[in-house]
Amino acid sequence: MSDFDLLIFDCDGTLVDSEYLNNYATIQLLHGEGLTQYDMDYAFANFVGLRLKHILDDISKETGHVFPTDTVERYIALVEKLAPDQMKTIPGALELVAEASSRVKICVVSNGQRDNVLASLEMAGVRKYFEESYIFTGLMAPNPKPAPDLFLLAAERLNAQTNKCLVIEDSVAGVTGAVAAGMRTFGFVGTHTDQSGYAERLKKAGAAEIFTSLIHIRERLFR
Repeated sequence: MSDFDLLIFDCDGTLVDSEYLNNYATIQLLHGEGLTQYDMDYAFANFVGLRLKHILDDISKETGHVFPTDTVERYIALVEKLAPDQMKTIPGALELVAEASSRVKICVVSNGQRDNVLASLEMAGVRKYFEESYIFTGLMAPNPKPAPDLFLLAAERLNAQTNKCLVIEDSVAGVTGAVAAGMRTFGFVGTHTDQSGYAERLKKAGAAEIFTSLIHIRERLFR
Protein backbone atom coordinates (compact mmCIF):
# COMPACT_ATOMS: atom_id res chain seq x y z
CA MET A 1 0.00 0.00 0.00
CA SER A 2 2.99 2.32 -0.12
CA ASP A 3 1.71 3.61 -3.47
CA PHE A 4 -1.48 4.96 -1.86
CA ASP A 5 -2.11 7.49 0.91
CA LEU A 6 -5.88 7.03 1.05
CA LEU A 7 -8.09 3.96 0.51
CA ILE A 8 -11.68 4.89 -0.34
CA PHE A 9 -14.53 2.42 0.11
CA ASP A 10 -17.97 2.62 -1.39
CA CYS A 11 -20.64 1.32 1.01
CA ASP A 12 -23.68 -0.23 -0.71
CA GLY A 13 -22.68 -3.27 -2.72
CA THR A 14 -19.07 -3.03 -1.56
CA LEU A 15 -19.02 -3.29 2.24
CA VAL A 16 -22.65 -4.34 2.68
CA ASP A 17 -24.86 -6.29 0.31
CA SER A 18 -27.60 -3.68 0.28
CA GLU A 19 -28.09 -3.01 -3.43
CA TYR A 20 -30.96 -5.50 -3.59
CA LEU A 21 -32.57 -3.82 -0.58
CA ASN A 22 -32.13 -0.31 -1.97
CA ASN A 23 -33.41 -1.20 -5.42
CA TYR A 24 -36.30 -3.26 -4.05
CA ALA A 25 -37.39 -0.28 -1.94
CA THR A 26 -37.11 1.98 -4.99
CA ILE A 27 -39.24 -0.35 -7.12
CA GLN A 28 -41.86 -0.63 -4.38
CA LEU A 29 -42.10 3.16 -4.26
CA LEU A 30 -42.40 3.39 -8.03
CA HIS A 31 -45.13 0.76 -8.11
CA GLY A 32 -46.95 2.65 -5.37
CA GLU A 33 -46.92 5.64 -7.71
CA GLY A 34 -48.41 3.52 -10.49
CA LEU A 35 -45.13 3.19 -12.39
CA THR A 36 -45.30 -0.57 -12.71
CA GLN A 37 -43.27 -0.69 -15.93
CA TYR A 38 -40.10 -0.63 -13.80
CA ASP A 39 -38.86 -3.90 -12.31
CA MET A 40 -35.79 -5.26 -10.53
CA ASP A 41 -33.98 -6.13 -13.75
CA TYR A 42 -34.38 -2.53 -14.89
CA ALA A 43 -33.23 -1.28 -11.48
CA PHE A 44 -30.03 -3.34 -11.51
CA ALA A 45 -29.25 -2.20 -15.04
CA ASN A 46 -29.93 1.49 -14.43
CA PHE A 47 -30.15 2.47 -10.75
CA VAL A 48 -27.10 0.88 -9.08
CA GLY A 49 -24.84 3.46 -7.44
CA LEU A 50 -27.12 6.44 -8.13
CA ARG A 51 -28.65 8.79 -5.58
CA LEU A 52 -32.43 8.39 -5.24
CA LYS A 53 -33.02 12.01 -6.29
CA HIS A 54 -31.10 11.34 -9.52
CA ILE A 55 -33.26 8.27 -10.18
CA LEU A 56 -36.51 10.13 -9.50
CA ASP A 57 -35.44 13.06 -11.69
CA ASP A 58 -34.65 10.71 -14.57
CA ILE A 59 -38.00 8.94 -14.23
CA SER A 60 -39.85 12.26 -14.09
CA LYS A 61 -38.18 13.25 -17.36
CA GLU A 62 -39.05 9.90 -18.94
CA THR A 63 -42.67 9.73 -17.80
CA GLY A 64 -43.75 13.21 -16.76
CA HIS A 65 -44.67 11.82 -13.35
CA VAL A 66 -44.54 14.26 -10.43
CA PHE A 67 -43.42 12.60 -7.20
CA PRO A 68 -44.82 13.68 -3.82
CA THR A 69 -42.52 15.84 -1.71
CA ASP A 70 -42.20 13.11 0.92
CA THR A 71 -40.90 10.43 -1.49
CA VAL A 72 -37.34 10.46 -0.15
CA GLU A 73 -38.56 10.25 3.44
CA ARG A 74 -40.82 7.30 2.56
CA TYR A 75 -37.90 5.59 0.84
CA ILE A 76 -35.66 5.99 3.91
CA ALA A 77 -38.41 4.59 6.15
CA LEU A 78 -38.96 1.61 3.84
CA VAL A 79 -35.23 0.81 3.71
CA GLU A 80 -35.07 0.92 7.51
CA LYS A 81 -38.07 -1.41 7.75
CA LEU A 82 -36.66 -3.94 5.28
CA ALA A 83 -33.01 -3.80 6.36
CA PRO A 84 -33.08 -6.44 9.14
CA ASP A 85 -34.22 -9.11 6.66
CA GLN A 86 -32.75 -7.89 3.39
CA MET A 87 -29.31 -6.47 4.21
CA LYS A 88 -26.32 -8.80 4.43
CA THR A 89 -22.65 -8.43 5.28
CA ILE A 90 -20.26 -9.16 2.43
CA PRO A 91 -17.70 -11.87 3.25
CA GLY A 92 -14.28 -10.40 3.92
CA ALA A 93 -15.50 -6.83 4.48
CA LEU A 94 -14.66 -6.67 8.17
CA GLU A 95 -11.24 -8.26 7.71
CA LEU A 96 -10.35 -5.97 4.79
CA VAL A 97 -11.38 -2.78 6.58
CA ALA A 98 -9.71 -3.80 9.84
CA GLU A 99 -6.38 -4.53 8.17
CA ALA A 100 -6.56 -1.49 5.91
CA SER A 101 -7.18 0.79 8.88
CA SER A 102 -3.92 -0.34 10.47
CA ARG A 103 -1.90 0.38 7.33
CA VAL A 104 -3.34 3.42 5.54
CA LYS A 105 -5.86 6.22 5.95
CA ILE A 106 -9.34 4.98 5.00
CA CYS A 107 -12.70 6.61 4.34
CA VAL A 108 -16.15 5.95 2.87
CA VAL A 109 -17.59 7.76 -0.16
CA SER A 110 -21.24 6.90 -0.84
CA ASN A 111 -24.18 8.39 -2.72
CA GLY A 112 -26.47 7.01 -0.02
CA GLN A 113 -28.57 8.82 2.56
CA ARG A 114 -26.29 9.45 5.54
CA ASP A 115 -28.43 7.71 8.17
CA ASN A 116 -28.73 4.63 5.97
CA VAL A 117 -24.98 4.58 5.29
CA LEU A 118 -24.12 4.84 9.00
CA ALA A 119 -26.61 2.07 9.83
CA SER A 120 -25.15 -0.13 7.08
CA LEU A 121 -21.59 0.35 8.33
CA GLU A 122 -22.73 -0.47 11.86
CA MET A 123 -24.48 -3.62 10.69
CA ALA A 124 -21.34 -4.74 8.86
CA GLY A 125 -19.27 -4.25 12.01
CA VAL A 126 -16.95 -1.71 10.35
CA ARG A 127 -18.38 1.59 11.62
CA LYS A 128 -15.77 1.80 14.41
CA TYR A 129 -12.94 1.94 11.86
CA PHE A 130 -14.19 5.17 10.23
CA GLU A 131 -14.09 8.54 11.95
CA GLU A 132 -17.33 10.49 11.51
CA SER A 133 -15.55 13.09 9.40
CA TYR A 134 -14.16 10.33 7.17
CA ILE A 135 -17.61 9.26 5.96
CA PHE A 136 -18.70 11.24 2.89
CA THR A 137 -22.31 10.85 1.77
CA GLY A 138 -24.58 12.04 -1.02
CA LEU A 139 -25.60 15.53 0.05
CA MET A 140 -22.11 16.69 1.01
CA ALA A 141 -21.24 17.65 -2.58
CA PRO A 142 -23.21 19.48 -5.29
CA ASN A 143 -23.19 16.53 -7.67
CA PRO A 144 -23.33 12.82 -6.75
CA LYS A 145 -21.58 9.96 -8.52
CA PRO A 146 -20.98 9.59 -11.47
CA ALA A 147 -19.60 13.10 -10.95
CA PRO A 148 -16.18 13.19 -9.23
CA ASP A 149 -17.27 15.75 -6.61
CA LEU A 150 -17.55 13.47 -3.56
CA PHE A 151 -14.21 11.81 -4.31
CA LEU A 152 -12.50 15.16 -4.74
CA LEU A 153 -14.07 16.39 -1.49
CA ALA A 154 -12.72 13.36 0.38
CA ALA A 155 -9.22 13.85 -1.03
CA GLU A 156 -9.26 17.56 -0.17
CA ARG A 157 -10.54 17.06 3.38
CA LEU A 158 -8.08 14.25 4.10
CA ASN A 159 -5.09 15.96 2.46
CA ALA A 160 -4.52 13.24 -0.14
CA GLN A 161 -3.39 13.72 -3.71
CA THR A 162 -5.89 12.18 -6.11
CA ASN A 163 -3.20 10.07 -7.79
CA LYS A 164 -2.39 8.66 -4.35
CA CYS A 165 -5.96 7.44 -3.75
CA LEU A 166 -7.26 3.92 -4.37
CA VAL A 167 -11.03 3.42 -4.66
CA ILE A 168 -13.02 0.18 -4.28
CA GLU A 169 -16.36 0.44 -6.10
CA ASP A 170 -19.09 -1.91 -7.31
CA SER A 171 -21.07 0.43 -9.58
CA VAL A 172 -20.52 1.98 -12.97
CA ALA A 173 -21.47 5.37 -11.50
CA GLY A 174 -18.90 4.98 -8.73
CA VAL A 175 -16.09 3.83 -11.00
CA THR A 176 -16.86 6.62 -13.44
CA GLY A 177 -16.71 9.24 -10.69
CA ALA A 178 -13.51 7.90 -9.15
CA VAL A 179 -11.72 7.72 -12.50
CA ALA A 180 -12.89 11.24 -13.35
CA ALA A 181 -11.32 12.36 -10.06
CA GLY A 182 -8.00 10.91 -11.21
CA MET A 183 -8.03 7.99 -8.78
CA ARG A 184 -7.02 4.38 -9.39
CA THR A 185 -10.08 2.18 -9.01
CA PHE A 186 -10.75 -1.48 -8.29
CA GLY A 187 -14.08 -2.83 -9.54
CA PHE A 188 -15.89 -5.26 -7.21
CA VAL A 189 -18.48 -7.65 -8.66
CA GLY A 190 -18.88 -10.01 -5.73
CA THR A 191 -22.49 -9.18 -4.91
CA HIS A 192 -25.71 -9.59 -6.90
CA THR A 193 -24.54 -6.85 -9.27
CA ASP A 194 -22.27 -9.52 -10.80
CA GLN A 195 -24.67 -10.00 -13.68
CA SER A 196 -23.57 -11.15 -17.08
CA GLY A 197 -21.38 -8.46 -18.57
CA TYR A 198 -21.21 -6.31 -15.43
CA ALA A 199 -17.48 -6.78 -14.96
CA GLU A 200 -16.96 -5.61 -18.52
CA ARG A 201 -19.07 -2.53 -17.83
CA LEU A 202 -16.83 -1.65 -14.88
CA LYS A 203 -13.74 -2.13 -17.05
CA LYS A 204 -15.16 0.17 -19.71
CA ALA A 205 -15.87 2.74 -17.00
CA GLY A 206 -12.18 2.67 -16.13
CA ALA A 207 -11.67 0.07 -13.39
CA ALA A 208 -8.01 -0.93 -13.36
CA GLU A 209 -8.69 -4.40 -11.92
CA ILE A 210 -11.82 -6.48 -11.31
CA PHE A 211 -12.38 -8.63 -8.20
CA THR A 212 -15.07 -11.14 -7.32
CA SER A 213 -14.18 -11.24 -3.61
CA LEU A 214 -13.08 -8.74 -0.97
CA ILE A 215 -10.80 -11.49 0.30
CA HIS A 216 -8.95 -11.31 -3.01
CA ILE A 217 -8.64 -7.53 -2.70
CA ARG A 218 -7.15 -7.95 0.76
CA GLU A 219 -4.65 -10.47 -0.60
CA ARG A 220 -3.83 -8.17 -3.51
CA LEU A 221 -3.12 -5.21 -1.25
CA PHE A 222 -1.57 -6.69 1.87
CA ARG A 223 0.01 -10.02 1.00
